Amino acid sequence: MWDKTKLHTLHCSLLGKGDGSTCCHCYQLYAIIKVLLDWVSHTLSGCRTNKLNLERDIEQKLWSFLDNVLHSKALQILLKEKKTVSLRFTIAQAINDCIAASCTHQGLRDDISTVLSCCQGILSTPTLSYVYTAKFELIVDLLSKLSILACQYLTSEKPITPLVFDLLQISFTQYIQIQRQQTNPNRVFSHVLSQLFQPCLLLRHALNTRSWNKEDDNRVRHQLSKDLRVKAEAVLQMGLFQFELLPSYIEELLPEKDQTEKKKGSLKTLLTPIGSMLVKLRDCSFFDTRIYTSVVNNSIPLLYKLFLESYCKDDNQLTCFYMLVRLYECLQSTVIPEQEDFSVSSKGSVPFFALEQMLNLVLNHDVYSVAVDRIRHKEIQYNFYRKLSEMLVCNPCTSTPAWFRCLKTLILLNHMIVEPDLDDLVSCAWIDANISDMKVRKAQEILIGILLQTYAKLRQFSKLFKEVLIIICRPTIDELRAPVFSPQITKKLSELMLELPQSQILDIWDMILEKCHTFILHGIKGDSDLSLKLYSLASMLYCLMFNMKNMDNITPLPVLVRFQTLMKKMKDELINPLLKIIKDHCADTDSTDCLQKLCDSTLLLCYTWLEVNTVTSLNCSKYCSQLEKLTTPTDCPTEGWDYSLFLEDKDCWQKVVRLSVQSVGRYCLLLLCVQKMKYILMQNKSLSENELLTLQASAYFILHHEGNPQVTSANEPWSGNACTVNADCFAAAQWHLIMSNFVIIHPYLSAEDTHSVAETLVETLLSGPHAQANQDTEITLKTVSASLLQSDFFPEMHVTQSAFITSLIEKCAMSKHKDLSVTLNFFCSKNLPWHENALFLNKTAPQAFISAAVNKVNHDFSLCWAKLENASQNILLASRSRNCENLSERDKDDLISVIECISLLKPDALSRSDQSRCFLLLLSLAKIGCSPSTLGLKSACYKLLTYLITGKHSKSVLRLLYASDIFELVFSSLLATKWELSDIIVLRKEWPHFIETLRSFLESLIGLIAKRKSFLLNVEKMLAFVVRSIPDSESTDWNFYVGHLILVAFTTLCTIMTQCLKKQCSHEQHTETLSTLLNQAVMNMGTVIHLCLKVSDSSQILPSFFVSCITTLLKAELVILPLMDVAFDKVELKHIELYKRVCSQILKEIYYAESQTVFLKSASHYLAICVGVKEICMSQESLIILICTSLKKLFMGPWVNFKIIQSVSVDLIELITHMTKSCSDEEFVLMMKYVLQWLEVNNLWKQNYKEPFAGIILLKLLLSCPLSGERIKTFWCTAPQITTVLVTLCKESCKERLLLPTIIVPILEALALLLRHGESYLTNPHHVTLSYSILLTVPLDHLKAEDYYSIFLGVHEVLFSILQYHSKSMLKAVPSFLSCFFRLVISVMHEGRQKGDKGNEKVRAPESEVVLQCAQLVERMYTHIAAKTEDFTVFSAFIVSQYVNELQKVTLQPVVKKHLTEGIFNILALCIDRDIKFLNASLQMGVREVFKELYQDYIHCRKNQGEEKYAA
Repeated sequence: MWDKTKLHTLHCSLLGKGDGSTCCHCYQLYAIIKVLLDWVSHTLSGCRTNKLNLERDIEQKLWSFLDNVLHSKALQILLKEKKTVSLRFTIAQAINDCIAASCTHQGLRDDISTVLSCCQGILSTPTLSYVYTAKFELIVDLLSKLSILACQYLTSEKPITPLVFDLLQISFTQYIQIQRQQTNPNRVFSHVLSQLFQPCLLLRHALNTRSWNKEDDNRVRHQLSKDLRVKAEAVLQMGLFQFELLPSYIEELLPEKDQTEKKKGSLKTLLTPIGSMLVKLRDCSFFDTRIYTSVVNNSIPLLYKLFLESYCKDDNQLTCFYMLVRLYECLQSTVIPEQEDFSVSSKGSVPFFALEQMLNLVLNHDVYSVAVDRIRHKEIQYNFYRKLSEMLVCNPCTSTPAWFRCLKTLILLNHMIVEPDLDDLVSCAWIDANISDMKVRKAQEILIGILLQTYAKLRQFSKLFKEVLIIICRPTIDELRAPVFSPQITKKLSELMLELPQSQILDIWDMILEKCHTFILHGIKGDSDLSLKLYSLASMLYCLMFNMKNMDNITPLPVLVRFQTLMKKMKDELINPLLKIIKDHCADTDSTDCLQKLCDSTLLLCYTWLEVNTVTSLNCSKYCSQLEKLTTPTDCPTEGWDYSLFLEDKDCWQKVVRLSVQSVGRYCLLLLCVQKMKYILMQNKSLSENELLTLQASAYFILHHEGNPQVTSANEPWSGNACTVNADCFAAAQWHLIMSNFVIIHPYLSAEDTHSVAETLVETLLSGPHAQANQDTEITLKTVSASLLQSDFFPEMHVTQSAFITSLIEKCAMSKHKDLSVTLNFFCSKNLPWHENALFLNKTAPQAFISAAVNKVNHDFSLCWAKLENASQNILLASRSRNCENLSERDKDDLISVIECISLLKPDALSRSDQSRCFLLLLSLAKIGCSPSTLGLKSACYKLLTYLITGKHSKSVLRLLYASDIFELVFSSLLATKWELSDIIVLRKEWPHFIETLRSFLESLIGLIAKRKSFLLNVEKMLAFVVRSIPDSESTDWNFYVGHLILVAFTTLCTIMTQCLKKQCSHEQHTETLSTLLNQAVMNMGTVIHLCLKVSDSSQILPSFFVSCITTLLKAELVILPLMDVAFDKVELKHIELYKRVCSQILKEIYYAESQTVFLKSASHYLAICVGVKEICMSQESLIILICTSLKKLFMGPWVNFKIIQSVSVDLIELITHMTKSCSDEEFVLMMKYVLQWLEVNNLWKQNYKEPFAGIILLKLLLSCPLSGERIKTFWCTAPQITTVLVTLCKESCKERLLLPTIIVPILEALALLLRHGESYLTNPHHVTLSYSILLTVPLDHLKAEDYYSIFLGVHEVLFSILQYHSKSMLKAVPSFLSCFFRLVISVMHEGRQKGDKGNEKVRAPESEVVLQCAQLVERMYTHIAAKTEDFTVFSAFIVSQYVNELQKVTLQPVVKKHLTEGIFNILALCIDRDIKFLNASLQMGVREVFKELYQDYIHCRKNQGEEKYAA
């Protein structure tokens, strides 16, 4: 035996700790490893078979020793040298036994990890894994034990580590490889069924149901778990459902009467696979009793899925159906008996979920064919599904979404399956279902949507609604039913009714009226149940009548006559009798609740009838309105609630109003009031005094019947359906009604009511989200108010808009900030007419009233303007006093909310006074507070001020304040702010955005006065103020924030003055004054920049900001130089050293500008100007070449990608343009050499991908620049070489998918540009046709959506460039051109094929918008090809045949097919009769049918849309 010292030395050697340098040592090591591996294997095997009795600790150390050997560097070295190292087969069995022992151990053993590591080492080493792979039984046994062990880990509460799962993944991979090599399918089936079937199902269930937590390994959770599920399913599919076993399945599944359907097979090989599987599945001893039901429920759909994927082809549908039957029987025998009540049990959803999955598989794999089942199999499938339908309907489980989904799938299979149970289905799943859970409700709505869609397609809508009406009229257990039509069902109904014949909707309408007449009216008095039923029928009628197609002048006369009859019948036989019942009621004897519900129904019916009558009267001149014989509007009553203008008398409506205390009734009263206003206004004549009073009373009633909507936390969203209004959502419904009809209401409101509406608008907009609302279907107070402000009508409501601004100012005036409150109180008075037309609330008022009011208006408006002047002076005085009073966080948030409300207004729609008020308000808000925490508030104010200045009355503010005063006011408050006390991290994030916002505002402000006479005076005052504000560098007031603010002021002034100097060269006096001012600004600005660079820390400098400031300074100096009275050759730039230093710094640091596109833009702009300045260029050895070198470094940066280059492309093009204009011919030649050098393909071979990228980008930039003279010749002389290089580069890049966005897409764009600009220069057709090799090489499959579109667009643009600019070269290689284009056609057809759920028969858009865009490009290319009539006439038949051949293989998404069809129609227009005959004769049978259908569509479209559309 070895002593401990030798063992330790050996152990170190094995671990690679010794020198191992000599050959002798390597040989000794090899011998020792062989011996030790054999010895350890033998010893551990003996321990497991009890031949050796070793202590547990020693056995563990032996496993550790084996693990160290297997993972040692020494072993790896030997294996690399191809030395033969072997293990005993018994070690594999020993490992399996250890894992099995750990599985049966109570709790997971800690020492198993060493054994697992050994197993991993063996399986990961090809020369050692034979101990498992050579014996199929061992790998099967290992996989079984590992699966059970993994399940124990997954069900424990301990954190998941990757060891077991990594080993399981390796084992699965090894097993699948071995399984594929097995030649005996029965043997494989037996092994999988006996040892892997249950463990794999259990493993899959454990992976699906594991509650993952933060401590679990992320790789296991996201990657390995998914991979293991896939591999487990693959093992089961390959083992249990092999093609060779199909005869056994057919023999077992098909009954004797279907013997003719059975496949022939050798009886010796036939098994009973289904029976064997189901026995294993029913064996509950293997699974924990707590999870047995769940495992079976998850496993049965899986087995059916695997079976269908393997065998559902070659007319095996009947076999697949019988498999479904057997699995369903298993589901019944194992799951359902364990539950006491199938429909009520908490686990009741489990069998429904399994059944739903199986039914979906039947649907998706076309297992059930109605015709084949009826003709060949005596409806055996239909009868089975009927039993399923009966079981589901007789055991309703409306708390489970899967129950609804099962019924939905049955309807999609064949509506006849559920039709015998239609009444029960409608009852339990729709009318009587009381559902509160959102998931269940969604499943219910999908089911009802499919039901409606099915019967709409069958044109049996009335049959379905007949059942619905019968169920509604049945006696109910509960007093209240849910609304028949939820918002989603209503939406679906409206879509379907547009496609239905109007006669069917009229049938349903007639049925409802008949039910009301025969069943409801005769006994409704005092019967609360009938009142509830009437309300359900009224709500149905409301939904139907509001969603049906409008009658118009092209409606068939019989339909219109029937519609008119039903309208009269509804009024005479339903509405009038109901009103009479209410009128005759006795409050003492009749049930109040019953009458209230009766009032709700009656009012809903009245409104519905009136609305439909009005709309039809407007749309259809043949329709005779039922209101023409009623009271004339001139004699209309003045009370808002009196609707005797339409129906009944005043006493009846008085009772109706008194009884309408519920939400629906109150809401319908308001709707009727709006109808009354509309009816009066539609009379084409001037309004009488009585009518005017009626309109005012109606407007007052709408606003005050229930008071203004109160903004409270109890307010809930409203669905938009009048039937669903309740106490919680009434405020939203009422506010929606007021706002949606405000156009006709607001002229008849008093000033007080207008201000009341404005206050409510403000309150709702400033309110927080009290309830979560679905933006598509639900309405809230806030969304209604925001919609009004964003509409095109609100700017026309001048008085309301003015009142709204007054309310906003009043809201701000409530702030605790004293100065702000004092200032705002000047111009927020409600008693003053802030709008010029404020007194003309009614445009139809008597002339005498208008004349008398004119003088008062003029006086009051003068008073308003005086108030504004006082306010502006107060703002100016307050800013000069520098009295700082800070705001609380809540006040700041409230003020920012107010600013957001102002931003909804349109500046052009504001009057002079309102524009000035908003401007003064924002100025007041911007100047409050000296704390840096108000930066967000200031930024919002200046951003909105910039927006306001775009309004047409923006100059009105200059009547109150000079531009220089505003400038001083802004900077006084900013310079007084204590920036040094700020939170540096937060401030630095917001500061760049604030600086940019401030600069935009100042440019807009000074732009207002640019053409005014006072421009020079204002600019002089501004400049003087800024100069005075420059603190000394030693002053405590100085910090880099102050420096930035002063630089913003100087930059803005310099920019404006520079622009004015360029425009005013003819005006000598102005030019002289401006140049003097600009010179003064340049001197001081240079000083401030030097101070900032000297005093500020480097981390405080904003690179992009400073570069743009210095750029402005340089531009200003360049403008001043020619205007100075000094000899030009003696003139020097004042800050030349600064410009040189900045230029050098940019060239050095541009490479490091990661995520700073703003800096890249400003740096490019600065360099572009520097290139043209001799003083800067002369100091550099060659500025052009230095810039090229820096750009190369930039483009090769690891953070630079194609998107970043695109975002700064405009600035880079400007830079390259200036470079090409300023460079010498030699420098341009050198630039072209750089391009060719960077594009060399050997860069790719060296894994240097960035250099070709830099070359392509520089080439694109050069192509985008205008060239002249010798440079054009130089460039186009190298163009053929560039084309060849691009072809080679593209072919090499296509081998590496990662290079698609970085190399291939830019190559395609560069090639398209080269071809477009080379129309006159690329005269050799060979250089053009070289492009085809690129287009045929680039991949178009298995790409990300973004990459796919980029490449598709690139190929399209290259083809378009060839077609448009090189048509002669294209004609010499038309087949190549068409081959490239047809690649696009095939690709878009493949990507745009239908992949979705077969149940969703609605026309859907493609899964990705990208495919649709690509289809549009293909359509465009077909159009371009058709435009070249003379070039492609010969090939038109070939193009069509290619298209239809590919079309026959796929079913396209409708929207994709639409674009492709439109495109190919253009090619069909080129085909002559001979081509059509040729295609009909030469195309194969299936393809020919596709072509005939296409050609018929083309002829149809040509007739309908005219010959011109597709004329070539």
